[in-house]
Amino acid sequence: MMMLKVEELVTGKKNGGGDTGEFLPEDFTDGEYEAAVTLEKHEDLRTLPAHSVSLAEQQWKIEKQREAELKKKKLEQRSKLENLEDLEVIIQLKKKKKYRKTKVPVVKEPEPEIITEPVDVPRFLKAALENKLPVVEKFLSDKNNPDACDEYKRTALHRACLEGHLAIVEKLLEAGAQIEFRDMLESTAIHWASRGGNVDVLKLLLNKGAKISARDKHTLHVAVRTGHYECAEHLIPCEADLNAKDREGDTPLHDAVRLSSCLLIKKVKFPGRELNVTSCAGKTPMDLVLHWQNGTKAIFDSLKENSYKTSRIAAF
Repeated sequence: MMMLKVEELVTGKKNGGGDTGEFLPEDFTDGEYEAAVTLEKHEDLRTLPAHSVSLAEQQWKIEKQREAELKKKKLEQRSKLENLEDLEVIIQLKKKKKYRKTKVPVVKEPEPEIITEPVDVPRFLKAALENKLPVVEKFLSDKNNPDACDEYKRTALHRACLEGHLAIVEKLLEAGAQIEFRDMLESTAIHWASRGGNVDVLKLLLNKGAKISARDKHTLHVAVRTGHYECAEHLIPCEADLNAKDREGDTPLHDAVRLSSCLLIKKVKFPGRELNVTSCAGKTPMDLVLHWQNGTKAIFDSLKENSYKTSRIAAF
């Protein structure tokens, strides 16, 4: 039987020698055509001409060769771990690689807001709270009252001091805002700054002549109760009265002990003489400490007793 190439089977023509006749698949007897194709495949297409290899297959071979070369190159460049110096080099390379991967986000500065329409009081107060200086400037440039307040008598200055918006605080003070304006709870701007823990605003208000104490409400009380020891530390050298009492007769040290703020007491460094000041209830800061310790001891004794009873019942 004559063996034909795949090209000859597809075209039905012979490309070789003296036989010039045409052959089609139907010229084969049963099974000869399929056998010829299978044999051609098993021979790995050696009889196919070079130009008949598909472009995709050539591209695949090139890619495989490139991958092999790249892998070999990486293996050659890989640092060898033979001593501690090699280990240090590897660690430094890892750090550099991690640093290169970390992308620093680009923070775009907000475009300046241009306000043309009139600003009402609610929007003005909200702008002071949200640090929107253009809105505040527009309100003030229209000759409005800088001490405009809400139903609780809280002004824009109070709100800006609470949030620490230094630029707005400066702008309001320049416009004539009253630094000693009191809200319904007798709090002034310096109290709100201490409540927010904003030392820079606190310094500005003190430089502008803000009073540290008010009736039944000392700025140091507010700083201690809110846990802002940085503000408390700054107030003490400014002649803050460490023995100042609130309506209950408590001093700032009473408040610090009641809040169990050991860090605050350590940072503020209260002098020893404040330990003997009594409140309206006749309690010194040390009395509060002992009371707290006794209360804690009683709780633990109760827990211990209940645990003992439970274990005895379980034993039966």
